[in-house]
Formats: sequence, structure tokens, C-alpha cells
Amino acid sequence: MLWGVSGPLFLLDYLGAVAVAVALALAVRELTGRRARGATPDRVELAYLTDRALLACQVGVAALRRTGGVTVGELATLHADGPPPPRSPALVRALHTALRRPQTWAAVLADPDVGRALRRTVARLARDGWLLTPAQRRRVALGTLPLFVVAAVGVTRLVESAVEGRAAGGPASVAGLLLCCLATALGGWWLTEVPETGAAARRLLRLLRRLRREHADLDPERRPVWQGRDTDALLTAMALFGPRPLLAVDPAFAVQVGVDPERGRPRPERRPARR
Repeated sequence: MLWGVSGPLFLLDYLGAVAVAVALALAVRELTGRRARGATPDRVELAYLTDRALLACQVGVAALRRTGGVTVGELATLHADGPPPPRSPALVRALHTALRRPQTWAAVLADPDVGRALRRTVARLARDGWLLTPAQRRRVALGTLPLFVVAAVGVTRLVESAVEGRAAGGPASVAGLLLCCLATALGGWWLTEVPETGAAARRLLRLLRRLRREHADLDPERRPVWQGRDTDALLTAMALFGPRPLLAVDPAFAVQVGVDPERGRPRPERRPARR
């Protein structure tokens, strides 16, 4: 018996160790990012949580457009004429600064000030518990380390058995251990990914579902009438349901800022953003 343990008994002990390691990894995953400390995100932040950076920028430029601050020029360029709305989010102010000189929408998205404003938005969302911080992401990855340790022990037993010609058990035990080692390593690799479920992701999904129920009359699938609705309603609809409401209100401008008429309602990612 290799290591003084029979093949079937080692396989049972191995499976028990795997169960403990999986429970530990899942516990770390579920407990990381459990607390939310901030208030409900504003419309730009909601847009980022719904469909990431592009939608956040589209909501920001729509806010500028609705206040008369953005015009469409020649060669598909945009230009900011007036001041930004008072008490605008940082991303809206960055978009306004970028548009002080006429440039295309692609150039606006590549503007360094816009990129910095997006990074600050993500950092604020992570600080308030809506997204995972880099440290929390590392914690989730480290929580899977026991799985790789268990897999390494199993592989060591198989390699030592082959090198020294000692029996690690019968053929069934050896084949079972080999398959278990492979499954353990693959499971550990999968669990190192950002949680697709977990406290932060579940809290985000609950928030978006609640707000979508509260503003169900703005859902583009219900074909709301936009005549008479104010800018706040438009921006809220974009932040929660995607950019399609802008197509109904200002179709030419919507296409100019990258709104795809063929794209349906965005489905928010179940995992917290990496950016």
C-alpha cells in the first residue's frame, strides 16, 4: 500500500478533502463583498452596472444633449456648446470637457479624461460594495488554493506510484483518483474566476430588478410614449433598460453615439465588472 493507505481508502479521504476545500472556496466567494456601504447609485452609475462603460457614456452624453449642450456637426462630429448641467456627475463633466472641441464619438470614448472618470466611477461603486475591489478579487482566487493543494497531493501519489513501481491501489482506484484530480484542478480553475453569483452580484441584481419594477412604464418593450416626459425619465429609462429610449426621442443623435437599433434590451452581467 503506497503511503500506508489502500487505494479505495485514499480515494475516500481525497473526496472528503475535496468537499472541505470546495466548501471553503464557496464560503469565501459568498462572504466577499457582502456589505454595501453606499447609497443607491445615480443614473450614470446605474448605466455602468447595467451595461458597463458604453451605456454610462451614452447616458452622460444624452444628459448633455437634452440640456442643449451638444450639437452634431459635419463628418459625424459632436461639439459641446453650452455649460454642463449643474451638479453633473464626474463622467458627464468629463464628456463635456472632451466635447469642447469637435470630435467623433469614438474619439470621445478614447479621451483620457473620460477614461479617468470611468475608473473613478468603478472605484466608487467598488468602495460602496456594488462591485468587487481588486483585493476582494484576489481573496476569491486565494480561497481556491486548498483545491489545488488537494489535487497536487493526488497527482503526487500517482506519480510516485508510477516512478517507484509501487501500487497506489487497484486499476479502479487509480483511474478514479486520476479523474478526481482532473476534476479538482478544473473546478479550482473555474472557481478562481470572478463570482458569477455571490453577495455583490446578487445585491446588484436585486437592485436592478427592483428599480425596473418601479419604472416598468419606461421599459421600451412596452412602447412608452415619450412626448411630455422630462429628461430625468429618459435618462432613468436608458440607465435601467439600455440606450433604446434615446432612439425613440432623438434617433439621429442616438445612432451618432453608437446606439444599435437592432440590439435588444441589455442583460446585466451576473459577475461584478473587472474594470
